[in-house]
Amino acid sequence: MVLGKRIQEEREKRGLTQDQLAQMLNVSRQAISKWELGTAYPDIERLITLSDFFDISLDNLIKGDPNLKDSITIDNNDKSQTNVWAFLIHGGWVIVATAWVIGTAINSVWG
Repeated sequence: MVLGKRIQEEREKRGLTQDQLAQMLNVSRQAISKWELGTAYPDIERLITLSDFFDISLDNLIKGDPNLKDSITIDNNDKSQTNVWAFLIHGGWVIVATAWVIGTAINSVWG
């Protein structure tokens, strides 16, 4: 079952209109319609909220939708995590060198 049909099924099971669900999720009714038609997907925060609201696991909510996997993108340009070499190349060597100089100075005074 695709995600949109699952959302529609769970919404209807609870006797909610698209408008009512949209208000609960703070999105437009058109967004709910697009999700149910499969022309758009909710963001991950909305998926979690839907999972909690419908009292079903995320796995149960999205499993079986082959197109959802293709719509999830991973930003490889995310700078929030970096490795040691990238850190050093992009100026981290200044911090390392400064720490080494300070450490050497402290060691010579108290060493």
